[in-house]
Amino acid sequence: MLDAALATATTDDGIALSLRIENAGADPVTLQFRTGQRAEFTAYPADEDAEGSAEGRADPVWRYGASQMFTQALGSETIGAGEAIGYEGTWRDPPAGTYRVVGEATATDRDVRAEAVVDVE
Repeated sequence: MLDAALATATTDDGIALSLRIENAGADPVTLQFRTGQRAEFTAYPADEDAEGSAEGRADPVWRYGASQMFTQALGSETIGAGEAIGYEGTWRDPPAGTYRVVGEATATDRDVRAEAVVDVE
């Protein structure tokens, strides 16, 4: 069983994002990836999502992977029982507003995601 949490922090560069994925199960879990990208962070206007997911209803304001380049190679990462891994990104110079940020592993075989609300002044 994988648990995910998304932490955010305001920095001089923008919003630092940290997706932590913990294996709360008794057996190791291997995540399979199609590219070198291990996590995607996406920001949506918070007011677009009062009761659920904004995907499909609102366009993202920002997507981490849109401004990055990743190796085009298959890969995997194994998380041992009781262990955790983390992925980080930075949303540089976000516009003022309130956003719902979704962090998710880009694994092909697991749906691992977490959300946080971020206020940018």
